[in-house]
Amino acid sequence: MKGTAFLSAIVILLGGCATGPRPACEPASEQAVGTPSWYYLDWMAKAPYAPTFEVLDTESSLGPYATRTKTITLKDLIKMHGHPCDGLVTAACALSLGLKELYPDGVIDRTDTGGICNNSPCYGDVVEYLTGARIRFGTQKIDPTLGNEFILYRFSTRQAVKVALKPGVFPKEVTALEGKIRQGSFDVADMRRCQSLQWAYARDLMSRPLKESFTVAPLSDFQWQADPYLHQTKRGDVVNKNIRWTEDVRGKKGNNEK
Repeated sequence: MKGTAFLSAIVILLGGCATGPRPACEPASEQAVGTPSWYYLDWMAKAPYAPTFEVLDTESSLGPYATRTKTITLKDLIKMHGHPCDGLVTAACALSLGLKELYPDGVIDRTDTGGICNNSPCYGDVVEYLTGARIRFGTQKIDPTLGNEFILYRFSTRQAVKVALKPGVFPKEVTALEGKIRQGSFDVADMRRCQSLQWAYARDLMSRPLKESFTVAPLSDFQWQADPYLHQTKRGDVVNKNIRWTEDVRGKKGNNEK
């Protein structure tokens, strides 16, 4: 009887979960890369200057370099970040320009790149996703003094570049509305107008060449210094990135270390 009662309880609990209100799932027809969906808006999918990124990573948790690259789109960034927004679009466009300076061949090595931005969740997520940088590995930094600015760094070449949104590009009304909403003194109409203006700004940003909206400058004297972090450690999946499957690595110190 106890076993039966236990199973009945499980059925009741599962039934409660299954019958509760849940959001609709994304249709399979909208899951393809580049296909507009409820979160990847039509104007984003059709934007003439929407950035895409070719990235290189390691093949597995202990290396080596993969033999092929991957393509990252705005749709991928939105899925990772959680929603489409002006911050995500700003960061993606800025990093597109900056990473082209560090990787002129067009392939971004996510084992070799660091990034710095302010504490915006939108900016930080995009920097982490596109560069492979992580605070816990000392390759991502937060600088609250940065506004709509990003610093990107390539460790192997010690090259650094700063990308900044030009003054006047971001709408003043959006700044005012965002401040009002964060302070808690707003109504639903303010939220709707703010979102509408944010998306109008993002749409305009990707409607023309990105260099019209951003400045890009090399930082010749820049030196990377990791932010302090209690649990900082070395990144294990890049230690053996240069070793090829054909190499005999037996006896080399560290190749069996996790």
